[in-house]
Amino acid sequence: MADGSIRALLRQWWHQRDDYDWRIDFLRGRGLLPILRYLIAGIGAVLGLLGAINAVAPPVADGALVRLGWAAVSLGSLVWAVRWARRPWPTLRESTALLIYVDVLITLSTLLFGDPNLAMSGMPLLLCAGAYVVFFHGPRLHLVHIGWCVLSVGGVAVWLAADTPIGGLQVAVSRAVIGLVVTACILPALQFGFWLLQGSSKQSLTDPLTELTNRRGLSMSVKRLNERAPATADLCALLIDVDGFKAVNDTLGHGVGDEVLIRTARRIRQSVRSDAVVVRWGGEEFLVVDRIPATQAGAVAERVRAAVAAPAQPAVTASIGVAATTSSGTDLVDVICAADAAMYEAKACGGDRIAIAATV
Repeated sequence: MADGSIRALLRQWWHQRDDYDWRIDFLRGRGLLPILRYLIAGIGAVLGLLGAINAVAPPVADGALVRLGWAAVSLGSLVWAVRWARRPWPTLRESTALLIYVDVLITLSTLLFGDPNLAMSGMPLLLCAGAYVVFFHGPRLHLVHIGWCVLSVGGVAVWLAADTPIGGLQVAVSRAVIGLVVTACILPALQFGFWLLQGSSKQSLTDPLTELTNRRGLSMSVKRLNERAPATADLCALLIDVDGFKAVNDTLGHGVGDEVLIRTARRIRQSVRSDAVVVRWGGEEFLVVDRIPATQAGAVAERVRAAVAAPAQPAVTASIGVAATTSSGTDLVDVICAADAAMYEAKACGGDRIAIAATV
């Protein structure tokens, strides 16, 4: 690959939009999130136990402040463990806060040893936090973590050099470099590689033209929608067909047709809730799935219809079929089929209108 291509990839990686939710959905769909939650909680429980032991019998340094520090580390680790074991997977903001929390906690615990050799031996624990960043966060937060690691390891290295009269500088530098090579070089390289693989996987679930979810990604997206929605919310579907799209392609060309699809996708996305699932259903058809009161579905469809028909060149309109169910036992496929039938009814009546199916 040419150097220019590599630089372009690196820039794209650096400026990427954080796909935290996509990663969580990917793991949730494979049943891995509970395992990871309990694994992370278990690590916190072990650190909490070690902190409690050191609070009772400090390994090197002793004193009231040291014991209090170890007690704080123990309590902080146990709080971490309980949070991961008892609560859902954190949001992006919560995950960022938890990462900063554990970075500070790990550094504090290593300093409490009161011995630079033991403190340096504890620094690899920061790699656990680094591994979490590799898989769940982007390069910018990773840079913050690396900066914290450099400060922590560098500070302990200075302490080690000053505390070791013979050969202290060489020992401190060598141990610091070994730790930082992994933190600042290997883990970012792994994150970059993971980003490349993630891009390939994500592309299989996304329509390349409109950047909406495609049919393959519908199931995963609806799972996330259901988890975020209130249990009492109804399941609603809008099937949208662009009127006269074939004429646009035939008279103005496929390039203009693609621009119409991109514009339509954007207008649909802007007309519905941010949590709603918007799908490129095929050709000039789009699907919206949302968990809202069934009585509101018609108003949402009218908002979408007006947005699609808003002035633009070339102008297009849409026929929209609306279906909803108030029963938790109704399958999504049945709701979509009802919306599809209603959409054809709207199109048969001349288009640029909505048709609402009976409650499924």
